[in-house]
Amino acid sequence: MQVTEFLDSLNSTGTLSYIGETTLGTPIPMLSKGKGEMGKVLLIGAVHAREYITAPLLLSLMKEYDGEYPVDCIPMLNIDGVTLVTEGLNGIPLTMRNRISLLRVNDGSTDFSLWKANIRAVDLNVNCDADWGQGKGNLTRPAPSGYIGPCPFSELESYAVKRLLDNNSYALVVCYHSKGEEVYYGYGGNHKYKKQAKAVADRLGYALKRTPHSTGGIKDYFTLTTNRLGLTIEVGSDNLSHPIGLEHLDELKEKHKGIINFFTEIAKELWTEYGL
Repeated sequence: MQVTEFLDSLNSTGTLSYIGETTLGTPIPMLSKGKGEMGKVLLIGAVHAREYITAPLLLSLMKEYDGEYPVDCIPMLNIDGVTLVTEGLNGIPLTMRNRISLLRVNDGSTDFSLWKANIRAVDLNVNCDADWGQGKGNLTRPAPSGYIGPCPFSELESYAVKRLLDNNSYALVVCYHSKGEEVYYGYGGNHKYKKQAKAVADRLGYALKRTPHSTGGIKDYFTLTTNRLGLTIEVGSDNLSHPIGLEHLDELKEKHKGIINFFTEIAKELWTEYGL
């Protein structure tokens, strides 16, 4: 997938805005559809670089969504990381020093296809202020995955999401990852809204799971700070290999067809439960 072409294709889907910039200065796009604020849904894809298939999947789902309720979608958060995975070092405008640093982190290999982090080797899904650094598998040094960063929200990409979450009253936040066909909900000992989470899992035919060892994630931060429903959806069979190839996109689109309408129905229900 050519990242530049993908970003250029977003102009024709909904209202296009930008929530900030990546480390390398690329604007991070957000698509919006629907009206008002009641029961607003936020979708986020490509948080992990090698899971870039979630970006065209979300774009397809946004194209088909024709409901009246508000939905925001960040199809590709980790743009720099996805570029590194799909195009290698030659696709990134980096200094020789930075190239050497990335190669060192990647054990000297020029194959970055399994890279999850951003271009600074920080894992964006453990960089949020939700028991930051206390998760299973967290690392305190730059790595292809698992590095928590020097402090919570140290990265431009994760900080842009924080500002968006803090400045909007979302009823439901859904982060798309791959793989495993699972839906994760809850945070710590908070497992409210199991009914709604299970409804999503059942709709997709995915397993419903908790996240007892997860900290620092986007879903974690939203759940912790708002006491609302955040979900992580892992798309694609566990039998597939990372990165999931675009030849599997059609089957994922079919599996998730109409899911945004389903999200908005749940969000409307939750909006009332939240007392908003």
